[in-house]
Amino acid sequence: MGIPAGPGSALSTEVSVQDRNALPQYGFGPDVEFDKLVNSNPFLFRVHTPRELSPFYDRTEPYFVGPRFETDFASSSFSSQSSPSPFRSPPAPTYVDAVQYLDWTTRSSSPYVSTSFSFAWAIWEATRRYHHNMKHSVEIAIIDARAVAGRAVTAVELLRQAAPKDRHVDHWKWYRFALEAQDVLVWGYVPGTAVLASVPLTQMFTKLPSYFLLPDAPIAADGKDTPLARLAWDFTRKKPSYRQFCQDMSDRFLRMPVDRRLRDTTAGAVRLALCHLRPWFHRLALEDFTTATATACELAFVVSRWSGQWWVREHPEIQGLIRCMVHIIGEEVREARRVQALADATRMQEIVGGLEQLAQRYQMRERIRRCLPPSSKSTPIDTKPALELPVPPVPAPSATNAVVAVTATPERDVEKAAPGVAEEPVEEDDAAPRSESRTDAFAWSASCLLTGIFIGTFFTLCILAPDRRALAHHLV
Repeated sequence: MGIPAGPGSALSTEVSVQDRNALPQYGFGPDVEFDKLVNSNPFLFRVHTPRELSPFYDRTEPYFVGPRFETDFASSSFSSQSSPSPFRSPPAPTYVDAVQYLDWTTRSSSPYVSTSFSFAWAIWEATRRYHHNMKHSVEIAIIDARAVAGRAVTAVELLRQAAPKDRHVDHWKWYRFALEAQDVLVWGYVPGTAVLASVPLTQMFTKLPSYFLLPDAPIAADGKDTPLARLAWDFTRKKPSYRQFCQDMSDRFLRMPVDRRLRDTTAGAVRLALCHLRPWFHRLALEDFTTATATACELAFVVSRWSGQWWVREHPEIQGLIRCMVHIIGEEVREARRVQALADATRMQEIVGGLEQLAQRYQMRERIRRCLPPSSKSTPIDTKPALELPVPPVPAPSATNAVVAVTATPERDVEKAAPGVAEEPVEEDDAAPRSESRTDAFAWSASCLLTGIFIGTFFTLCILAPDRRALAHHLV
């Protein structure tokens, strides 16, 4: 972490190389090959409607699947680790593959999953779907581009392979789409381990930099505020233009004062990047702080460059400020997670202690019940009526015995022990202790089960926590 070094340093040279290979707002630069772009553009974005994952879902399994393989993936025998050879060694992509995907009549048989290098195109496309479609469950998934590098190719790269005589009738229409969307096709599937996060679109509206938003949201005709009310571009057009969207947002950015530009390319970029990476960043900040902060910085750099690449290149202090902000936020998140973990451990210890006390009380009650003198109830040997038995003299109870009798002996046993009082039937007398015994046994089993669960969870927390020494010291 820290402010970037001087112009002659290795860090400065590395940053300048990344800037040269960074993608523009619209389309591509001189390089269109995925392998040449992935190092400077390490993220892919996919607009999708989320599906409910199986409770037995494993992150090594596919998260997104090409249409051709959806049936195979749905079968219970599918596994990404032991999958058939087509999943392991994808064939060389061709122009025919691009046509098969881009033509909506044959897309259902395509083996490719569509993604984009551009976060802005993903937001623009997700907003268009959100407005025009009935379903509002639109999310944007953030994918680690390096994790699919062996099976990914840009659509423009494939479309350029065709000779003029072999081009489809809709070739140039598809080419414009692939250019503006910075479309990337991933063969087969995208594993869950490559998907960093998937965030609902509505959560991003309040996290966008200010040049994406209107200063004052207009009031709707029905007086209700909508999530789209503050967006600065016209998303209601029947034929929206992404190229026009890029031009409008760039003009808004360049019309702002310098201090607001600096704020949007630093704090605004970090806020939107962390919104994309939540909750992945919060979880990894405690487990792997370096990876979490480095990934957030990379995405924040991508966001900051989009609004005005040349302006950001002229202000190298922006990257240093972004690193400082992400590092500070990461430390705060890590400390908050650590404090929460300690609080959870303390609370768990209190629960376990309470369960132990409850178990001890049940044990004491059981001992007292077993140590009490047997009441004068009939047994199978005593077949004579109770009135025919000789009645022994009853000694006068002392004050201590009276207290013990009142405290430890159930009320009906005291009444039965008095001379001259007829006994209750044997069935009712035996049913009550059996019921109490069953209740005590159930309570004891439940307390043992809960104690085992909480103690196991506590030890698991201690083992997995990176700061277990501090945790053990706190608990001791």
